[in-house]
Amino acid sequence: MKLINMIVDGKPRLGILTEKGVVDVSTVRPGSEIPCTMMEAIRMGRENALPLLQMAENLATRYLDESTITYAPAVDAPSKILCAGVNYRAHIEETRGSFEPSGVPTIFAKFNNTLAPHKGKVIRCRSSKKHDYEAEIAVIISKRASYITLDQADEHIFGYTLANDISARDLQKATSQWIPGKTCDTFCPLGPCIVTADALDFDKMHITGYKNGELRQEGWSSDMIHDIPALVTFLSGCCTLEPGDVILTGTPSGVILGRPEDQQDWLQPGDVLTVREDTIGELTVTIRDS
Repeated sequence: MKLINMIVDGKPRLGILTEKGVVDVSTVRPGSEIPCTMMEAIRMGRENALPLLQMAENLATRYLDESTITYAPAVDAPSKILCAGVNYRAHIEETRGSFEPSGVPTIFAKFNNTLAPHKGKVIRCRSSKKHDYEAEIAVIISKRASYITLDQADEHIFGYTLANDISARDLQKATSQWIPGKTCDTFCPLGPCIVTADALDFDKMHITGYKNGELRQEGWSSDMIHDIPALVTFLSGCCTLEPGDVILTGTPSGVILGRPEDQQDWLQPGDVLTVREDTIGELTVTIRDS
């Protein structure tokens, strides 16, 4: 099932993307037990939410045109946004050997101020001159996870969406910690929808990234050094994961930082970035100065 977090009358509402259009769940819910926001659905968990949402889809008689939707970030109120760095071998190679894979993931964080929606804008940070893109698959947690085992990871995943880990490379490199270059406002576009985990194999996702229509990045989730169950398991041993938490899983090669210095075309106002995965769809944002 594909779920959209959208804005209706100034408030977030849950939409179901169908072949006929988008169902606004709040207009067809026959009882209060059916979730009408994304966070309500996530907190219910897949096993409880999906039958109710299927009921809502079956009852629908009106559909919104997807092109008219005002999107919200796929998850608008995560308690944590945790990110895996250098999680594709080709990306490590293109960063000129700055990093070496190890037995545990490299982890950093973003915060809620970084969230931006599909078809939204990314605002360049005035403290940086080197803005970069990173096409990524994002995992949405649906059940509290603390010290779980590897074989328990799947039951704690609600679904998957796309992210663009926008990075201010000069700020990222200014200290030994990456957070200054990763947490600027709007630096985590998230969308366009969440595909529930029952409809997508974690190790068969094909991800691509485009700058102004030019293919820049391509990879498969099977190429991750630490795969999605391993990331969820590892992080659950560091902190308790809560429903709605987001995990960014790393980016394939092709970032601007990895290009020769004379070809590093850092992001400028008007640049259009698209992240694509064959099942999830396309997340597109435009770079702006304000």
